[in-house]
Amino acid sequence: MDVDIDGLRVGLNASAAGMSINRENVLKVGAVLLAEADRLDAVIGDVVGVKAGRCGGDPVSGDAAEAFTERAHLLIEVYRGYVSDLRRHAASLKESARGYGYADEEIRAVFEVSR
Repeated sequence: MDVDIDGLRVGLNASAAGMSINRENVLKVGAVLLAEADRLDAVIGDVVGVKAGRCGGDPVSGDAAEAFTERAHLLIEVYRGYVSDLRRHAASLKESARGYGYADEEIRAVFEVSR
Protein backbone atom coordinates (compact mmCIF):
# COMPACT_ATOMS: atom_id res chain seq x y z
CA MET A 1 0.00 0.00 0.00
CA ASP A 2 1.46 3.35 -1.04
CA VAL A 3 -0.05 6.66 0.01
CA ASP A 4 0.75 10.17 -1.13
CA ILE A 5 0.52 12.72 1.66
CA ASP A 6 1.10 16.23 0.33
CA GLY A 7 3.84 15.06 -2.01
CA LEU A 8 5.39 12.69 0.54
CA ARG A 9 5.16 9.16 -0.77
CA VAL A 10 4.74 6.66 2.02
CA GLY A 11 5.24 3.08 0.89
CA LEU A 12 4.53 0.04 2.95
CA ASN A 13 4.87 -2.47 0.15
CA ALA A 14 7.62 -5.01 0.44
CA SER A 15 8.69 -7.19 -2.42
CA ALA A 16 7.78 -10.83 -2.05
CA ALA A 17 9.86 -11.84 -5.05
CA GLY A 18 11.05 -15.37 -4.69
CA MET A 19 8.76 -16.11 -1.75
CA SER A 20 6.99 -19.38 -2.11
CA ILE A 21 4.26 -20.67 0.16
CA ASN A 22 3.96 -24.42 0.36
CA ARG A 23 2.79 -27.13 2.73
CA GLU A 24 6.06 -27.10 4.63
CA ASN A 25 6.08 -23.37 5.43
CA VAL A 26 2.45 -22.19 5.31
CA LEU A 27 1.95 -22.39 9.09
CA LYS A 28 5.29 -20.77 9.87
CA VAL A 29 4.73 -17.88 7.45
CA GLY A 30 1.24 -17.34 8.86
CA ALA A 31 2.65 -17.28 12.40
CA VAL A 32 5.30 -14.74 11.37
CA LEU A 33 2.71 -12.44 9.78
CA LEU A 34 0.47 -12.59 12.85
CA ALA A 35 3.38 -12.02 15.22
CA GLU A 36 4.43 -8.96 13.24
CA ALA A 37 0.86 -7.62 13.19
CA ASP A 38 0.65 -8.09 16.97
CA ARG A 39 4.02 -6.40 17.48
CA LEU A 40 3.04 -3.43 15.33
CA ASP A 41 -0.34 -3.15 17.07
CA ALA A 42 1.48 -2.95 20.40
CA VAL A 43 3.69 -0.16 19.06
CA ILE A 44 0.81 2.05 17.94
CA GLY A 45 -1.59 1.01 20.69
CA ASP A 46 -4.87 2.87 20.78
CA VAL A 47 -3.55 6.22 19.65
CA VAL A 48 -6.45 8.63 19.77
CA GLY A 49 -6.27 12.37 19.66
CA VAL A 50 -2.52 12.60 19.17
CA LYS A 51 -1.69 16.23 18.63
CA ALA A 52 1.50 18.15 17.90
CA GLY A 53 2.15 21.12 20.13
CA ARG A 54 3.34 24.53 19.14
CA CYS A 55 7.08 24.69 18.57
CA GLY A 56 7.31 28.29 19.74
CA GLY A 57 5.48 31.54 20.16
CA ASP A 58 5.91 32.67 16.56
CA PRO A 59 2.94 33.03 14.19
CA VAL A 60 3.96 29.99 12.10
CA SER A 61 4.05 27.51 15.00
CA GLY A 62 0.26 27.18 15.19
CA ASP A 63 -0.06 26.33 11.49
CA ALA A 64 2.92 23.98 11.70
CA ALA A 65 1.40 22.16 14.68
CA GLU A 66 -1.85 21.64 12.77
CA ALA A 67 0.02 20.37 9.70
CA PHE A 68 2.13 17.97 11.79
CA THR A 69 -0.99 16.68 13.55
CA GLU A 70 -2.79 16.11 10.25
CA ARG A 71 0.15 14.24 8.76
CA ALA A 72 0.55 12.15 11.91
CA HIS A 73 -3.11 11.10 11.73
CA LEU A 74 -2.73 10.15 8.07
CA LEU A 75 0.39 8.10 8.78
CA ILE A 76 -1.33 6.32 11.67
CA GLU A 77 -4.16 5.34 9.31
CA VAL A 78 -1.66 4.06 6.73
CA TYR A 79 0.05 2.10 9.49
CA ARG A 80 -3.24 0.57 10.65
CA GLY A 81 -3.99 -0.40 7.05
CA TYR A 82 -0.64 -2.17 6.87
CA VAL A 83 -1.41 -4.13 10.04
CA SER A 84 -4.82 -5.00 8.61
CA ASP A 85 -3.15 -6.24 5.41
CA LEU A 86 -0.83 -8.48 7.45
CA ARG A 87 -3.83 -9.99 9.22
CA ARG A 88 -5.71 -10.44 5.93
CA HIS A 89 -2.73 -12.24 4.38
CA ALA A 90 -2.41 -14.43 7.47
CA ALA A 91 -6.10 -15.34 7.17
CA SER A 92 -5.48 -16.30 3.57
CA LEU A 93 -2.64 -18.55 4.68
CA LYS A 94 -4.95 -20.11 7.25
CA GLU A 95 -7.25 -21.13 4.41
CA SER A 96 -4.27 -22.38 2.42
CA ALA A 97 -3.25 -24.55 5.37
CA ARG A 98 -6.70 -26.14 5.29
CA GLY A 99 -6.20 -26.79 1.59
CA TYR A 100 -2.86 -28.44 2.34
CA GLY A 101 -4.69 -30.82 4.67
CA TYR A 102 -3.66 -29.52 8.08
CA ALA A 103 -6.05 -30.44 10.87
CA ASP A 104 -8.11 -27.70 12.52
CA GLU A 105 -6.19 -28.22 15.78
CA GLU A 106 -2.85 -27.63 14.03
CA ILE A 107 -4.17 -24.50 12.35
CA ARG A 108 -5.73 -23.17 15.56
CA ALA A 109 -2.45 -23.69 17.42
CA VAL A 110 -0.77 -21.22 15.06
CA PHE A 111 -3.47 -18.80 13.98
CA GLU A 112 -5.44 -18.37 17.18
CA VAL A 113 -2.46 -17.77 19.48
CA SER A 114 -2.37 -14.06 18.72
CA ARG A 115 -6.06 -13.49 19.33
